[in-house]
Amino acid sequence: MSFYLRVKEFSFIKTNFISMKTILYATDCSEHDIAILQYAYELSAKLNASLILLHVFSIPPIRLSTIRSHKYLSSQDKVEKLNILKEYARKNIKQDVVKAQIKFQVIENASITEGILSVIKEEPPHLLLVGMKDKHTARELFSGNIAKALLEEVNCPLLIVPNMEGTHKIKSIVYASDFEKDDINAISKLVEIAEPFNVQIKILHIVMNNENDEEEQMSRFKEVVKQKVEYQNIEFQLVSYPNVYDGLRNYISSNNVDIVAILEREEHGFLKKLFHKDLTKKIESNIKIPMLSFNQANLY
Repeated sequence: MSFYLRVKEFSFIKTNFISMKTILYATDCSEHDIAILQYAYELSAKLNASLILLHVFSIPPIRLSTIRSHKYLSSQDKVEKLNILKEYARKNIKQDVVKAQIKFQVIENASITEGILSVIKEEPPHLLLVGMKDKHTARELFSGNIAKALLEEVNCPLLIVPNMEGTHKIKSIVYASDFEKDDINAISKLVEIAEPFNVQIKILHIVMNNENDEEEQMSRFKEVVKQKVEYQNIEFQLVSYPNVYDGLRNYISSNNVDIVAILEREEHGFLKKLFHKDLTKKIESNIKIPMLSFNQANLY
């Protein structure tokens, strides 16, 4: 997992990112999605960001076979779905949705992935939030295939939130680092979320196969972070484990972690591997906290 660090490699990095202004949350308006909706609202309120609630719907084939046109049915359903979405928010957020900076959008698309991506391409948010696949969700809002597609295509940070119950305060964030130059940009983006909560960011590196010079690499990386990232509440930690996935999962289960953040690399993306069809159930059953992904290709 390690890559040798050279401080001079970081000389061109810029960390002046645009602050979080809009959060896009894709929801299916189900009862089991309520806790995630409330999480999205609380996050947007704390970050002083506008919250856009998106619902992607499809027209059943049996209705398309009627004499009415697809355009008419889509327009008719949009009005109905928009009213449902607004009532869903009003009932479960229990705030004045106008004063709470909440906007609503519904779109008809047979593919949830394509629907989300079309909205993002038209007006990119600063953060995309989606819920983890749920057995109660009819269209499987966030399945393995959707996850992989979003991870590859989105040009903003992606926050994946599992089913939750009760309130979830953000007190600790872990960033899984490989001591790479792009980690600096990802950490700078992460600060935009951490700073309003005044929470600690733990920079975690998993050491595998008796790798050498890890302490030295981390020391050099730590100095670069101090130079490039204007945030004081950062801690660095090395953990030895045979593989990255089990090491990260074990660390999460043994510590009070509220969000785990990862840089999704173009060639060997960690979350892409996790959302391979053979591993989807594994991550769903073992990682129970929100996961934040930064796409390496869209950091600059």
